[in-house]
Order: sequence, then C-alpha cells, then structure tokens
Amino acid sequence: MDEITSRENQWIKLACSLKQKKGRLLQQRIFVEGMRVVSDAADNEIYDALCFISPRGQQHERFPALYEKGLSLGWTFYAVTDSVYDKLKDTKSPQGIAAVLPFFSQTLVSLPVLAPQKPVVYLQAVQDPGNAGTVLRTAAAAGAAAVFFGEDSVDVYNDKTIRSAMGAIFKVPIVQNVTEREVLDFCHASGRRLAGTAPQGTVVYAASDYTCPVVLAFGNEGNGLSAGFLDMCDDILTIPMHRNTESLNLSMSVGIVLYKAWEINGFKE
Repeated sequence: MDEITSRENQWIKLACSLKQKKGRLLQQRIFVEGMRVVSDAADNEIYDALCFISPRGQQHERFPALYEKGLSLGWTFYAVTDSVYDKLKDTKSPQGIAAVLPFFSQTLVSLPVLAPQKPVVYLQAVQDPGNAGTVLRTAAAAGAAAVFFGEDSVDVYNDKTIRSAMGAIFKVPIVQNVTEREVLDFCHASGRRLAGTAPQGTVVYAASDYTCPVVLAFGNEGNGLSAGFLDMCDDILTIPMHRNTESLNLSMSVGIVLYKAWEINGFKE
C-alpha cells in the first residue's frame, strides 16, 4: 500500500474538491467517509475506487476484509498520516477510512430490467438531502424497483444524502434529472400506471391497486406535486389524517405507501 504524507498530494486535493457539487460534476466522482458506507460500496461492487486509510483505520476490525474485497474490484489503497486525514475528514468522530468513488447512478436508458410488481418512486423537486437519503433507505427496505429524482431535486451525491441513506444509495437504482415528460414516456413504454400523491387525492392509498406496475410520484416538501403534473396522473392517492394536522413528512409518506404496496404483493422479494 502506497503512503501519502503530504496534505498537498494530488489525490488528497481531488478528494477535497468532491465536497462541492461543482467538483463532483467535473470529476464524475464522489467522496464518502466511514467504514459502513465504504464497505457497502465494496459489497455492492463499485469498481475503481481510491481508498484512504489512516493509522486508526488500519486497526479497524473490518479493514482486512475491506482491503481484500477492494483489491478484487480494482481499488487503490493509500495509507495516509493523521495530518493528511485531518484534511480529508468530514465527521466529528472519524474512523480513519474514506474513499473516492465513481458516479454510479443510472440513466433511463441504462436501467436494468425492473420487476413489474415493484413500484418505481418519482420525487419531484425534492430539496432536503436528509429527506432524500431517508427515502432511498425506505425504498431499498421496501423493495422499490428504482427511484427517479426530478429536475431541481437535491443532488443525490450530497454528503448528507449519502449519510442519511445508510448504504441504501448502492442498493436501489437511481436516476437523476428526470423530466415530467420522461416520466410519462417511461410509464407508457413500460406499461406502468402513474399514481400521484396529494392531500386532496381521490383514492385512499390503502385502496389502490398495487398488483399492476406503477410509478408512485411524490412532490416537493413544501408544495407537493405541481398541478400540471397531477393532471397527468392516472390516479391521485391520499393518506388520511386527523383534522387540524399538518401534512406528513415526505419520507414518512413514501414509507406508508411503499409498504402498503409491498404488503398487497405479499411481501415478495
């Protein structure tokens, strides 16, 4: 394992540049930190990573297995000094393990074949990175086929999104910058019904037919789905609530509907 002792090393500078969206877009790479997320990347066979390990990181009980798996995926490992890692770290209690990973989101063209009984989630203009990460975590847990992020949505590679997703970002196909027109075209091409969600919806979510292929659409945290988009939906689902209560959190709404869809389909994998 090569060693990096200078804080001005080219790979250290590159890793630090990825903390900004501009740097990520330029390099088509992301920076992640912590044993959980780096190990999840390896377990989900993300190739060609750069991994930085401090002396503390090398003592982690899971490091030998990570090192072996990473080498099989073409990863490059660098031993870095504590001083160098201090420049890299983003967390208050670092484990001494960080990595640069290539972008891994899909396009609508590159998506694998999606199981028809599994819903696709579409998020329109979602702004909060914590919400986005929690939705990804929920989607992976409830067996969603994929998650589409609409235009003007938060960057999936935002560090808060990645941390909130708890590794789920590698476990469900993700497509970013999907337009409304592309969602409709996808539904037509794949034979999926388009079901929007809104407080004024006409179908209670529990009564919807989830045995047919469907795209479940959820809107912006403050404004919900746009009126124009709702007009294009085949159904508009609603989640009943007690009177004089505020709307549900976005990730909570996604979880309620996704788990009902999974239940209706017999909790099949």
